[in-house]
Amino acid sequence: MDNEKSPIFRISENPVFFGLTAAILFAILSIMVLALSFHLSALSELYLKPAGTFFYLVGAFLGGFLAAKKAGGKGLVYGAGVGLCYYIFFVVISLFFSPGSLSVIALGFKGLYTLLVSAAGGICGLAFA
Repeated sequence: MDNEKSPIFRISENPVFFGLTAAILFAILSIMVLALSFHLSALSELYLKPAGTFFYLVGAFLGGFLAAKKAGGKGLVYGAGVGLCYYIFFVVISLFFSPGSLSVIALGFKGLYTLLVSAAGGICGLAFA
């Protein structure tokens, strides 16, 4: 079978899919590092939410950055696309594990921050393309 006609090959060439995959992998690795560091040290759980938010936003920036770098142009569009998919992915995961902990205002702010940070990552990614 020719690789150019394979649907898997076409999906892997999509910059948004590439950036989203990188962002999710970064998020998984950072969650594991946070879990280990809080388990093995005497750090207070007060630092867990700010650290989690920081790594969440770094993942969004990284995803937008890599998507724009792979695309070679339209960094704002590809970065925002990655941010939107990344946000939806984590909202669905949050709804699955703890549906009572989400509020409309918090979801709105988190979505806005995610889109802004990932779009900024997309713009920065063009500088390194």
